[in-house]
Amino acid sequence: MIIHQCQQGSEDWYRLRLGIPTASEFFRLVTPTGKLSSQADTYMNHLLAEWITGAPLESVETSWMQHGHEYEAQAAASFAFETDLETETVGFITTDDGMIGASPDRIVVGGRLGVELKCPSPQVHVGYMRHGAIDDKYRPQVQGQMLVAGFEAVYLQSYCPGLPTVVIRTDRDEKYLETLSGALCEFVERLLTARADLEKRYGPFKRICEPPKPDPMAGEFLSAADAEEIVRRAFPNATV
Repeated sequence: MIIHQCQQGSEDWYRLRLGIPTASEFFRLVTPTGKLSSQADTYMNHLLAEWITGAPLESVETSWMQHGHEYEAQAAASFAFETDLETETVGFITTDDGMIGASPDRIVVGGRLGVELKCPSPQVHVGYMRHGAIDDKYRPQVQGQMLVAGFEAVYLQSYCPGLPTVVIRTDRDEKYLETLSGALCEFVERLLTARADLEKRYGPFKRICEPPKPDPMAGEFLSAADAEEIVRRAFPNATV
């Protein structure tokens, strides 16, 4: 695991994320059960386009996403009040080879605990109040953060001004993490093989900026053997 000290949303943060799967997007990669989903190939095309161009693809920010950014500081203060836990911001966390990443909203100071701050619409928040459980769509993200960052647990907080705050703790699900790790291993292997093939057939590419290359064994392009070795380093217990 590598913790990259940068501000989320900064140029360095976007550069580190270029062309690699990140926990917030794992729902596009795997099903809630942790297996590769039908969207995985489309998501791979998205990541390959970022890697080829050296620039993040534009995404549409909804009004509720903007709302979340505006209220994040209040949500963090509410979490500290509700749990009596001190938190701090973190930049970007990757596996040692830099091929998989996660950006928790906060981490608990002095502990292996992550924090996800959600500021949803009132009706969605009421759902959290009623059921006290995370939505299935967030399971890959939350468990994925534990996989990448080595967290023991992740707190998901739903914050809506004027309504009671809901804090939900999710612990590691080792069986699920094993399945998720296998799916990510397979996806990364395919991704690296696709990179090598595209570079060989159409490269070299003129990129706006070069994504980081944390693995010194990478040359002009990765061979299938190189790709397999990187996957083995990232997931030593997985079968490739």
